[in-house]
Amino acid sequence: MKHLVFTLLLALFSFQCRQKNETYITQFPGKPEVPSTILKEHTDLLSQMQAFTSFKDSTGQVARRLYEVMQHHFGEEEDFVLPPLAVLPLLASGQVPERHEEILLLTEKLKTQLSHMNAEHQMIKVHVGELNQAAANEGHSIPAAFEENLRRHAQTEEEIFFPAAILVGEFLKLKSNRNR
Repeated sequence: MKHLVFTLLLALFSFQCRQKNETYITQFPGKPEVPSTILKEHTDLLSQMQAFTSFKDSTGQVARRLYEVMQHHFGEEEDFVLPPLAVLPLLASGQVPERHEEILLLTEKLKTQLSHMNAEHQMIKVHVGELNQAAANEGHSIPAAFEENLRRHAQTEEEIFFPAAILVGEFLKLKSNRNR
């Protein structure tokens, strides 16, 4: 216990002593990377879904269609929806990315595609219902945790990630207009 307290105090002390102009946030030369926690969640959901695609019956057929829809949808999110979220720590520290025009293009695309992205969530929900029905008819079990994780993921995107990405663009527009 003493070692833990000592380590925490040392970490706090070294954090306080670092130079104020020192930063651990990377300036990206173009489109930022998708935040790793979200990317991992996409990978995990696809991996769980892929397990159901191996069935040789209608459950497998529905699972393969759902997997393709999820893969396409996640690809779109990783292309233009989620990269702007990577600049949130930078913006929160009062900095603006050097080449923020690329981020503005992404957020503008999201604004035009927002209803499409939400419609894809509804389509995924319908496919999950079909998967559950086929699995029930054929004696397979789809873990309720998978369905809940997928539902929660979509809800988080609709309530937090999509609006936050749009706000990143709006904030960058305001900052760039002020600096003119």
